Amino acid sequence: MSSIAALSTPLTPSPEARLAFSELLLGCDEARTCAEAAVSWLMRHTQAEQVLCLAPDESDSHCLVPLASSGMPGLEGFVLALHETRHPLVEALQWNEPRWHPPGPFAPELPPSRGGLYTLSLGRASPGAPPPGLLLVSSGSAELSSDVKWLATHLGTHLTRLYKGRQLTRLEAASSELAARVNAATEELATQNELLRRQAIQLEQASAAKSQFLANMSHELRTPLNAILGYTNMLLQGVNGEPPPAQRRSLSRIDSNGRHLLEIINEILDITRIEAGRMPLHLSEFRLPELIQEVMAELDPIIVRSKLAVSAAVDPHLPAVHSDRQKVKQILVNLLSNALKFTHEGSIKVKTSYEVATATLHISVTDTGIGIDPAHQEKIWEDFQQVDNSPTRPYGGTGLGLSICRRLAAMLDGRVALESAVGQGSTFTLYLPRRARRP
Repeated sequence: MSSIAALSTPLTPSPEARLAFSELLLGCDEARTCAEAAVSWLMRHTQAEQVLCLAPDESDSHCLVPLASSGMPGLEGFVLALHETRHPLVEALQWNEPRWHPPGPFAPELPPSRGGLYTLSLGRASPGAPPPGLLLVSSGSAELSSDVKWLATHLGTHLTRLYKGRQLTRLEAASSELAARVNAATEELATQNELLRRQAIQLEQASAAKSQFLANMSHELRTPLNAILGYTNMLLQGVNGEPPPAQRRSLSRIDSNGRHLLEIINEILDITRIEAGRMPLHLSEFRLPELIQEVMAELDPIIVRSKLAVSAAVDPHLPAVHSDRQKVKQILVNLLSNALKFTHEGSIKVKTSYEVATATLHISVTDTGIGIDPAHQEKIWEDFQQVDNSPTRPYGGTGLGLSICRRLAAMLDGRVALESAVGQGSTFTLYLPRRARRP
């Protein structure tokens, strides 16, 4: 059974010996050197026969290892894991006073003591730090010299200071390394930001240059094209005499292809004006039934050639709309033209409705055409994009129609939505507020 040791002073070292040991500790920066000096001092100035000093492992603070010993062979490779709370040496770390253990085995890793064994904790563990260590002393007497406790107190204090010093050194090194990494990352980030800024400027300049080029080219192309269409129309009207049937057919083809080319040029001009923020809004009040009738009349030649059943279910009591009439018409013309292009048989229906709660008009164009795969439904809203962009695609066009529709709808505080599936047709719906905000 262990018991609290009765402290006495059978042999008292001189004050000079204590002072010399204290000075040695003050000048010692290595835990192992301090432990060896302590073991040597105990063997010289007390009746100690066996001494072992355990202290935290520098590479793993969750373990204690032998730093110095005398009279205790066979400790090579011994490691005391602090999480083994039932181990007698770990339990001894929690005792405030030295305890004596009778002769014989005490811990399985230690050789049996010849005359009994004292265990002395070198101090309590502080938050975030391991205990300073454990001192084991075997003497020929059942009484423990007070010098042993004095030494244990001083040694524990010094080992704690050394451990905290090592922690501080490691923390400073880690802090310096982290600061260096942060500085390097900050410099790299600043470099990347500057690169991105320059690239953004270059992209803006390139986009502005592209828009300006397209606008200039569209204007330069449209001017002679309008002249070609004008002269062709004059020849078709017989200004210089009635043309023969063969010439009329050729002139009609010139007129048809020229107007198609003019539509493409106008689309390119529109997209560049929208991108540049130069597309003005002309707000006015108008009625949708009349506008839809106008769109149907404008596309009537195409509707007749398509041989599709095209109908319009328009509520005549729809409230008047305050928006840009020409842009709403352009959106509806594009949506209905697309439906005619991609529908080979069946029908096309134009429907309108009004949602009172949100003061929003709904204009939908539903066809029984080829439909659009959901995977491609976002792609078709992009500039110059179609579901099939290959040169051999069966359907022509610039791929700007739906992009222009979406941008024009956004300018009018509205939006265009799509519901479609392959082989089941498509429904494009324009959601238009009854009153658009003024630009």
